[in-house]
Amino acid sequence: MSVSSAIFYGFCSGSMAFLNKTILTSYNFQHPSILLFGQMIFTSIILRSLKTLGYLLLPDVTYDNLILCALPSVFYTIHAGLALSALGGMSIPMYTVLKRCVPLANLLLAVIVLGRGMPRMGVVASVLVITVGCVIAGLGDLTFDLTAYVAGILSVLSQASYLTLVQKLSLNSKMTATGILYLNTLICTPFLFIFILLTFNLSTLSTYQYIKDPLFISLLVLVMCMGMMLNYSIFLCTTLNSALTTSIVGVIKGVVTTLIGMVTFGGVQLTVLNVIGMIVNTIGSVWYVYEKYLETLVSKRIENCQV
Repeated sequence: MSVSSAIFYGFCSGSMAFLNKTILTSYNFQHPSILLFGQMIFTSIILRSLKTLGYLLLPDVTYDNLILCALPSVFYTIHAGLALSALGGMSIPMYTVLKRCVPLANLLLAVIVLGRGMPRMGVVASVLVITVGCVIAGLGDLTFDLTAYVAGILSVLSQASYLTLVQKLSLNSKMTATGILYLNTLICTPFLFIFILLTFNLSTLSTYQYIKDPLFISLLVLVMCMGMMLNYSIFLCTTLNSALTTSIVGVIKGVVTTLIGMVTFGGVQLTVLNVIGMIVNTIGSVWYVYEKYLETLVSKRIENCQV
């Protein structure tokens, strides 16, 4: 397991949740598709520039390579749009709690899509505890928004799908995280552009009250940069570890963002179920980390015996 890639992903994911929440609520910028499209354009320009300067190797843009990355990219685009929509209508604590259902979906998809056997019972049990905690906390949400929760649930399913497909892609094609990220942006960008043309009135941007605000512009640029780093960290952690590990890192990150989110953006109304659910989530997360640590010890012992 690559610990550094997991930590890098956790940092990027946690930071991005608060940056997106600030854009969507504090600045009332209710255009998630524009944010996502900007991130894709920014990422493409940066990666292409680094390749031109000789600092980066990227795969050729061929029909075969684009087909390989097509399905993960479709699920990624769906996930990103739904996640931003859900975040706009939910508090950060409840959003992060809901996202903790991703490990269960990844656990099932690893068996179905990757053809792997069921993990150790301890791993399965810890993931189930995490999911139960999510359900309990959700039942205690006093600001329940059905639309936001539906978007969040669909986001969970699409995220689990693209993480599993990225892992399968890296195993079958040996494509690097940077290469997957590059092809992903090329595939997603035209679809997002068409979607914006069909659903968005560009004239509304000219009347947006913060369009010339230096702080808003600076935050927007920061979101573009962090969006690129987050996407890279996701693919890096998934290719070096697994889709399940990436989703579990998201759960652990969620514990921290939940605590911070309680005292930011106006706080959140806590109930007994909220607290119980978050505690159960945390117990399940710690349990999973312990189970993965045991797996690492067993693997090392097997390697030493073979030597």
